[in-house]
Order: sequence, then C-alpha cells, then structure tokens
Amino acid sequence: MGLSRRRIVQLGTAATVGTILPLRAIAAADQNDGFEQDFGDTVTRLKMAFAQLGFTETQPLPLATGLDDYNGGLRHDFDQSALPSNAFVIQPLARLGDVDEKSRTDILPLFHEVGCHPAASADGQTATRLMMRLLREEFDLDPARIAFVSVPQSGDMRPVLDQIDLPFADKVLLRDEVEALAARDASGFFFPDPFGDAYIVTMGVYYRVGGTNEPAPKVYPPSDNWTEIGEIMIGGEAAPVGISIGAERLTYARTGKFPTWDQRLGALFAQVEQDGTEPPGLATFR
Repeated sequence: MGLSRRRIVQLGTAATVGTILPLRAIAAADQNDGFEQDFGDTVTRLKMAFAQLGFTETQPLPLATGLDDYNGGLRHDFDQSALPSNAFVIQPLARLGDVDEKSRTDILPLFHEVGCHPAASADGQTATRLMMRLLREEFDLDPARIAFVSVPQSGDMRPVLDQIDLPFADKVLLRDEVEALAARDASGFFFPDPFGDAYIVTMGVYYRVGGTNEPAPKVYPPSDNWTEIGEIMIGGEAAPVGISIGAERLTYARTGKFPTWDQRLGALFAQVEQDGTEPPGLATFR
C-alpha cells in the first residue's frame, strides 16, 4: 500500500518525514513549515488588531453544515447571519469547486476566512476604511500592489480610495453589472444563500504577488499575478456591511510563501475529525 500524504502527517515528526520523503519533498515540507509559522503570526496579529479596534471574537462554526445538498455539506463561507455587529470570526472553510483548481498556487483544501461586521450603522465607506487600515497599517502591504474588482455601485467608495492615495480611476476594475449578477462569483455581488436571489454588493481586494510590475487589472478575471485576499461588503440588504479576509492569502501577500495542496490535506481531515462529523463532500478530497 502506498504512503498517503495524510499518513505522513499522522506519523508526526519532521525526523520521521525526513526518512521517507525524497529531498525535493523535504524542501517543500520546509516551505510548508515556514508558511504555517507565518500563518500563525498572521492570525495572532489579526486578533490583536481587531481587539484594539474594539471588536469581539466569535467562535467559528463546525466545518460540517449538515446541509448535504450544497458543497457536500462543507461550510463554504462564514455565516453572515450568525456573526453579530462589532464582532469578527476566523472560520475554517473548504470548497468542493477548489478541487478542480488545486494546481493554482493560492488554492488550498482548507483555508480560513476572517469575517467582521462593524457597527450596525456602518456603511460601505466605513468598511472600506477598516479594510485598508488593516492591510496597510497593521500588515504594511504595499499600496502599489493593491487593486479592486467591483461593479458600478461601488462609486460611493471613490472619495475614500482617492483620499488614501489609491485612486479609484486607476485601482478599481468595474465589471458589467448584468454579467457579474449572472456569474454569481462574488466579484461584485455575493449571495449569502447560494440558492437565493438576495445579494451583497462587494468590492474584491486583490494583491499583486511576485516580482512583476503589472498595473491594476483592466479585464476580469485578473492574471495569475493577482490573488484576491479579501472582500469589502459595501451594500445590499442580504447581510450587514463588513469585510472578509483570507488569512492564508494575506500570509501569502506578506511573505510570498504558500504550501502545496497536499500539504494542507492533513489539516482538512484533522479539522473534520475534531468537529466530529464527516460530511459526504469530504470524499472528494481523498
């Protein structure tokens, strides 16, 4: 019987892995260890930043939703309706659709979305300022590498972005509204209920990775030089305005490190085992 990646993870120590993996795989494991350390630092810094801004942490929901007719019973997004105002959550997620895209550098079988709802009275401009404060002041991301994808309804964000030297005209790719609604891919509109018609207007936040000097995207989807690190919910009636940040993607933007798909599989299986219920969709990842 072959030695699966999950079995390697279960064996435990780096010394054990070193005795059974070729040198190339050991190098990949070192990259993974470095990433996971930086990922832990990202999570710690996010928690500290939100606490300093007056937000309360809410415990995440189990990865298994109990609704097997969508995404194989795996949670695909933080629950907008369950997260109160003035709170944030770090929610583990897995999406079946990602299996077909696992060759992409920034796709993982298990990832964590950081969702935050500011005060109930907050508007899109408040959410935009919050996101930019976190990314630029708390994590020192390079403004030259930041860009946005949205729809014409995001025009109200123009004065905020212009004020903080992220010129709306240069930095925001506006999609056709009809096209974005039909795509239901969250770049412009996000549907909290995948089967429903109610949506949130969003502004996707992208970061240019690697050594290129490519300007902000002019066509959708952006090239592989750009990774989406979060979304700003700027309007709509389906859920409160707020922000979401991919903790792994933020780590990638900060450090240039990212583990392989296989290196995160063990974490997915461990998370499901910890939650105590195995959704049918987990078989897709085996």
